[in-house]
Amino acid sequence: METVTIARNAVVAKLKDPSRDVKLRVQQILSYMVAGAENTARFKSSAWDGRSSFFDFRQCTFPAGFVPLVVAKLQREGYKINLVRKPLPAPLGVAGAKVDSFPDDPRYSYQPEIVEKVVKHGAMIAQVATGGGKSRIAKLLYARIRRPTLFLTTRSLLMYQMKDSFEKDMGVECSVLGDGQFGSVNAAGQMTIKPMCVGMVQTLTARLTVKTLPQQFEEIYDSLIAAEEKEVAAFKRKHKALDPKKLAHAVEELVKRQKSARATAEQIKKEAVKRITVQQALHDQTVALLSKFECVIMEEAHEASGNSYYDIMRHCVNAHYRLALTATPFMKEDEEANMRLMACCGPVGYRVTEKQLIDAGILAKPFFKYVTIKNRPPKLYRHTGWQAAYRLGVVECKERNELVVAEAVKAHRYGLSVMALVQHTAHGDLLKHMLTLAGLRVRFISGECDHATRKAALKELADKKIDVLIGTTILDVGVDVPATGMIILTGAGKAEVALRQRIGRGLRAKKSGPNVAFIVDFEDIFNDHLKVHYQQRHAIVAGTPGFAENIIPPGTDFDYAGLGFVPVI
Repeated sequence: METVTIARNAVVAKLKDPSRDVKLRVQQILSYMVAGAENTARFKSSAWDGRSSFFDFRQCTFPAGFVPLVVAKLQREGYKINLVRKPLPAPLGVAGAKVDSFPDDPRYSYQPEIVEKVVKHGAMIAQVATGGGKSRIAKLLYARIRRPTLFLTTRSLLMYQMKDSFEKDMGVECSVLGDGQFGSVNAAGQMTIKPMCVGMVQTLTARLTVKTLPQQFEEIYDSLIAAEEKEVAAFKRKHKALDPKKLAHAVEELVKRQKSARATAEQIKKEAVKRITVQQALHDQTVALLSKFECVIMEEAHEASGNSYYDIMRHCVNAHYRLALTATPFMKEDEEANMRLMACCGPVGYRVTEKQLIDAGILAKPFFKYVTIKNRPPKLYRHTGWQAAYRLGVVECKERNELVVAEAVKAHRYGLSVMALVQHTAHGDLLKHMLTLAGLRVRFISGECDHATRKAALKELADKKIDVLIGTTILDVGVDVPATGMIILTGAGKAEVALRQRIGRGLRAKKSGPNVAFIVDFEDIFNDHLKVHYQQRHAIVAGTPGFAENIIPPGTDFDYAGLGFVPVI
């Protein structure tokens, strides 16, 4: 029986003197179908099967996150495994440390259990349903490890929430690596950071990006041309009253002046070299910084499937402790994208489902209502294209929007706060207008709002100073949303990840009254695209234990009185 030796560190694993058969098997285990391969000439001619692999055949290496998968597969096939790695750095904190003012609650026993599994194994994914306290798990892990730690997210609102939470709840100072901030500079001009950092993926990715001279040259040249075209367009608008011939002549003269003033190729090259030098310094500084972290926590880690997270994590060469927190791992349509998450942090090591949290009373019991649109919107047909169908059947659909208002007014009558989630800003603006006319106090926050504005709006909802908060996708992920009585899913769509996150916005346990939440969605049936998306959303809910049991019959209303609610207005 063959013995396979695998040596690994925090980032890379390597097969030691493997046989060709083992190499081929590992290559197969870590293979995936390349997205879009079926459209290539090589695939169509059967010269390529459309697959690639995370295994480097020549170097015998692969991302360390795949070690448990590779070991399990090979062991099942009869291979003996000799796994070589240095012991994990010893945690410097203690188990069961207090990270907030809440008393111990046995319902949340899974949180320290997750932490101890990370301590034991080093890296894993924790699949925790929305509302399961992923932010608290992050704090517990830092308190247990007490080594230089980076909390990674893609959203500035969540980044600042975590910074506030670490500092106020635990007394731990945090450095910010994102949103225009990047640590601080000491008197010697050196960058300094605190042992705990909160960072944005976008910022770190931008600093790690280094362009070649041709790429940077092209970028500068394109920006110059774009600026000239913008100047010409503005000139035409300003002088549109001129005689067409005179205007054409004036524009021709302007273009000549632009060309004569345009930077030469040598000047552009000089600027390109300068930018590359600056960017290289940022890259080197960022790589050095990432190497200092010994623990990385990836919140809403399903987004690690993109290249950005992956590129950051491969520079965290000393981050032996890695915890990916997500309610929805491996739900991308792209096979490679799903595998990147495991490549960063290993397999799922712990699962906490919606039903577990609902049964424990941690989450409110959700009730789902699907409202039927009875009349076909004007100009919307079965085969209308997606973009036009979305505009006509969702954003501008008068009946649908009126039903949104009706549901919000009814919830308000029973003293319930409402959150309406939209995809497009124009839809949010329209609903805000309609809800305000119905006598409700309404705020609308979108990606254009700054952190302070968003935070203030959420506090107004919590304090019942507003009745309805309308939000775009900025509310989908990781936002500390106050207990909300009703979620109205006005934005349609089909993405499972987004749907579960949006439903989760309303499942926070209620501090008073019945511990239930009302979720409203719509049967969009007059267009093929909208209908399929509605059916997919419905199927996700119907297939989720804890959700499926509480879909109310078609044509019926929520049983407010039966659930213990009384009108307050």
